[in-house]
Amino acid sequence: MRLLGIVAASALVVAGVGAGVIVTHSGRAVATTTTSTSSTTTTVPYERPQAGWAVASASPRGVMVDYKMIDLAGVNFRVIRLHARTTLLRWHIGTQDPPVRYGQIPADAGPSINWSNEGLAGVVAVFNGAFKVGARAGGSMVDGVTLSPLSPGRMTLAIDAAGHWKMGVWASGFPGVHFHAIAFRQNLMPMIADGKLTSAALSSNELIWGDPLKPGPHEPRSALGIDVHGNLIYVATMTNVSPTAIAQALLAAGAFEGMELDINPYWPIEGAPFAPLHAPGNYPVQIPYAEHNPNIYNTGWERDFFVGLAEPGSWNCSWVSAGLGKLTGIAQPQALHEVCNVKGSPLTTTTAAG
Repeated sequence: MRLLGIVAASALVVAGVGAGVIVTHSGRAVATTTTSTSSTTTTVPYERPQAGWAVASASPRGVMVDYKMIDLAGVNFRVIRLHARTTLLRWHIGTQDPPVRYGQIPADAGPSINWSNEGLAGVVAVFNGAFKVGARAGGSMVDGVTLSPLSPGRMTLAIDAAGHWKMGVWASGFPGVHFHAIAFRQNLMPMIADGKLTSAALSSNELIWGDPLKPGPHEPRSALGIDVHGNLIYVATMTNVSPTAIAQALLAAGAFEGMELDINPYWPIEGAPFAPLHAPGNYPVQIPYAEHNPNIYNTGWERDFFVGLAEPGSWNCSWVSAGLGKLTGIAQPQALHEVCNVKGSPLTTTTAAG
């Protein structure tokens, strides 16, 4: 299986990129990379809007989060996409699940957005995690603390100290020796592999994809994937659907690798603001008819969830945290700090006067 993720904004570098403006859904115009060009000027191209996607938030780097609705066989699926070159990701536990002892997990990974830390960067998306520990659908680890054992064969999302992500099957060389994760979240087997639905996603035994609340296997569902560019794609619906249907929606949204997240009407929750939030605020992009407002993540929620953050506007800067040392089983707080002009920076600019 191909392992997809992102490498810190050090993607494509081209010469002579000019100015641009992105207009977000809220009507806010955001200036993009601007350079007085010459034959010696190089810059990283900004993330451009794409047809069929509405921009939720943007920065001088370009699009951070965009969204749309996908209609498959009359069912509407909410899709949001976090761009790999302009956002970063964090994972949080809930007040009830995964269960932990008091004080075991630092505030940066606790059951609410850590505004004093994550608010520095700005929150651009929030969305639900996966099954309860009791479902035995896979393990998790955060800030050096293993909350439940990681299981071979389970689809796994890994997040490193810079908030970069990678998705793949545990115990198949994942996530690689050069990816130093501070968090892992697993949930069941892959739904999408190498751009195709897996045999499990097409299985007639739909109960392998979770325990529904009613006799039939169709429930509201959510899923997470990564596309060929390393962007993170979240898909959810409050309509009762099969596992195959949510996998098909994830594939239609562009996922190359994919996993199921939580199911049943109480758990799918998603939100994106129209500008980065540095303090508790609202998330107008949501799952239609969801049972919960994503504002619950501002102050605390009982289940695990993910938080998307804005990278700095300059390509020369990025948000990073400490990473993990050699201690095992002991929490290691991951406070964010901004690093600029680091060795190997993707942006080197020499501009002509005027």
